[in-house]
Amino acid sequence: MSLDLLRRYWSIGAMALWLAAFGAEAVRLARWTTDFWRVAGRLETAAAALRQNARDVVELANRNKSQSLEVEFLNALPNVLPQERGYLRTQRVIGEETEVLRRKVGGRLKGALHILVDSKANKLYLKKGMKLLWQADCSVGRGGTLVSAATGRRWEFVTPRGEFRVVWKDANPVWTKPDWAFVEQKQPVPPPDDPGRKVPGELGAYVLSLGDGYLIHGTKDEKSLGRPVSHGCVRLGAADLQKVFETVPIGTKVYIY
Repeated sequence: MSLDLLRRYWSIGAMALWLAAFGAEAVRLARWTTDFWRVAGRLETAAAALRQNARDVVELANRNKSQSLEVEFLNALPNVLPQERGYLRTQRVIGEETEVLRRKVGGRLKGALHILVDSKANKLYLKKGMKLLWQADCSVGRGGTLVSAATGRRWEFVTPRGEFRVVWKDANPVWTKPDWAFVEQKQPVPPPDDPGRKVPGELGAYVLSLGDGYLIHGTKDEKSLGRPVSHGCVRLGAADLQKVFETVPIGTKVYIY
């Protein structure tokens, strides 16, 4: 074999080896690129989750701040309202502190007609700004829970605290008996449209809705007023309920503390 032919074979062999090495390196680079983008994708997903968590934390912080301000406002109410000499909590507050709180609450209420419900004393107050118009004994939620043995559903009989509005009101209301009423009486729960759910006269002559099923309504047992005996609604005697219904327009704020 001639020297030129050997050189040609050697060159071809070297080229083949170089191409094989290059191909192997290219395959490894392609795998590395695929792994890189896969990791980058996971990092981007994790980063998106972190950004969402950060937004959730900010939103939660803002909500907590808002609720803290609302609680601070509601906690101030028992110390300054209503204005009457026999109200012990007012008497325990130093005069200067009382005036500061009155100005703060008065600036918040701005002379508007509103309802206050003291859930500890079971008292309802109707006020215009800082002026007490009248007061009445009421009944709020008794507390406790009811559990359905058949379905496991739970109901908590408490009156919620916070700021509400009168969203609608009506005369001669008909009570639509909820599921818990049948469970409490150990009766089968009928379909939602069952006529047996309609109970006239149970809510008294008038009703004012605070939303989410919570009402201000009457009671057949006025002797229980002043005690927490309701299932979450605010109960009033017939005369006081009529006065609230005739005085308070839709949209009136209701503060329950």
